[in-house]
Amino acid sequence: MVSLFKSVWQACHASVCSIRFLNGNDIEIVALTGFKAGEYLFTHDMVNRIRKTEFVEIRFTKEDGHTTSALERLSLHDFTERIITSYDQEITGFAVISLSDLNFNSIPSLELAANRHISIGQAVAVIGYQYEHPALTIKSGIISTLIHRNNGRYLQFDGTIIWGNLGSPLIDLKTNEVLGIIGYKLDKKNKSYEKMIEISNSNIKQLEKALGEFEVSGVDPIQVLIAWQKQILQLAGEIYKAAGNSSGIAIDIKVVKQLVRDSGIEII
Repeated sequence: MVSLFKSVWQACHASVCSIRFLNGNDIEIVALTGFKAGEYLFTHDMVNRIRKTEFVEIRFTKEDGHTTSALERLSLHDFTERIITSYDQEITGFAVISLSDLNFNSIPSLELAANRHISIGQAVAVIGYQYEHPALTIKSGIISTLIHRNNGRYLQFDGTIIWGNLGSPLIDLKTNEVLGIIGYKLDKKNKSYEKMIEISNSNIKQLEKALGEFEVSGVDPIQVLIAWQKQILQLAGEIYKAAGNSSGIAIDIKVVKQLVRDSGIEII
């Protein structure tokens, strides 16, 4: 089994990249994983929702998982212009980005799985990046069940994933084909986190309406409460990103291929 994972790494690592969103001071705001297929980059649909950044770096590495093999730096505007947006509002979990005219011709392409049977218990690998870890990694897992929801099919797999793995390819150990694209869209922890963020932001808006209405010993207690809510948001974000999951969800690559074909795009 170990030799299979080594084989997957050797065959696939060169096609997987980091997608880093940076502010004007080159500080990383968020990072995802993507992979090349044809003349396109596949990743998680979060790229459609990232704002307040100025630059995006797309970086591929050599076999050591660290040394850069190809790198492109784009403005957020230019990167966004390359995104082929969601095809169906009910089916989310992926985005497709054009690599046309970028310096990635030497980067090999991963093969998207053909219309083949996926079985529960099937061994898979995930190649991607992790929160605050610049090196590319490989992880093992198995398909634990198939989820049918919103006219789409998702693959649930047992295997540790963490923030930054979003957009990573789920790879068949035997064929090196991509079976799915990693995402947390159906993860309960993600939904709970999003709900908490929504509540805290709502609290801040309500508190801001009461700013300056009264003071206690020269201190506005509303400002203190607002600062407290913002600290909760920051702390929650750090904890959420650093916490791993023992299982993950990937959108089935068959669904992705069908939606892409319906849009008239030929991937490979």
